[in-house]
Amino acid sequence: MEVHLRLIYFLTIIFSISFYSLHAEEIRQVDEHEHGIGELNIAIENKILNFEFMIPGADIVGFEYEAKSEQDIATVNSALKEFDDYENIFIISGNHKCTLLYQKININQEDEHDEHDEHDEHDEHSEDTHNEFYAKYSFECDSINLINKVEFPYFVTFPNSGELEVQFISELGSTSFEVEADKPVINIEGKI
Repeated sequence: MEVHLRLIYFLTIIFSISFYSLHAEEIRQVDEHEHGIGELNIAIENKILNFEFMIPGADIVGFEYEAKSEQDIATVNSALKEFDDYENIFIISGNHKCTLLYQKININQEDEHDEHDEHDEHDEHSEDTHNEFYAKYSFECDSINLINKVEFPYFVTFPNSGELEVQFISELGSTSFEVEADKPVINIEGKI
């Protein structure tokens, strides 16, 4: 019985440490903010393919403050329209037979954080918020294993963007990519 209690105690400690580490990583990722670098999560499960973009407003429209002037509002609305057609952002290559099931596009506002103090050169940050463009696209693909690469016209559509950090997860495992304007493609052949 004593061995059983020790095992339970040991597993509880391991679980607590793991949970704390995951929670700390999640907080770090939410607070992390770097101009010129957007994030993309690509997840594949069965026949479903999901793309989730989180991109600083400066990369998309050239500013991060809340749009209030007519010109800024028009700039933001124009950018949101570009996201409406996912092929302005990414192109799925291969004979995959994917159909768009769902898309969500919006702007998330976040409070300014301590890490941002290092960006003294940015005069446009007169307010305490940063806008982040968020876009999620979900597809159902009849031949998902025939997808061989993803191309990113995103860098032409939004020339302020410098890099996408991509996390790719499928039933075969996970990998990461750094995609830049000079080579706007990832090869995922054999990863699905």
